[in-house]
Amino acid sequence: MRSLFMQRPLRRRGRGIAIVTALGILLLGATASARGVNNLMAGINGLATFPFDPIASTVEPPEAFEGMFGAPVTPVVVGFFQGTLMSVYRASMGVLDIAFFPFWVFPTLSPEPRYDLFNYYDVEYE
Repeated sequence: MRSLFMQRPLRRRGRGIAIVTALGILLLGATASARGVNNLMAGINGLATFPFDPIASTVEPPEAFEGMFGAPVTPVVVGFFQGTLMSVYRASMGVLDIAFFPFWVFPTLSPEPRYDLFNYYDVEYE
């Protein structure tokens, strides 16, 4: 008879531990899901906008290029090559962000975009 009375507190403790564990997993899962969605959105945005980098850098070269030798032509040429390299970087990091979005421990790898396609979702870049 005593063994039946001793099992009830253990069952209550077991339920309590199960509830606390379930809540912990739920909170961790919500955080992981948010971070995963953040990486997915950053990756999609990077892949969708990478073709515009060479064009944007050619049309509006960075201000640092204005003092270069041959000021009228050189910033446009250097801006095009800088934009091309930036587009390669943006596309490759976009692919990695999409590939790693289920693994929420990875930070967002994509650089901040020139154009944001998801105005309704604020993507956090690190």
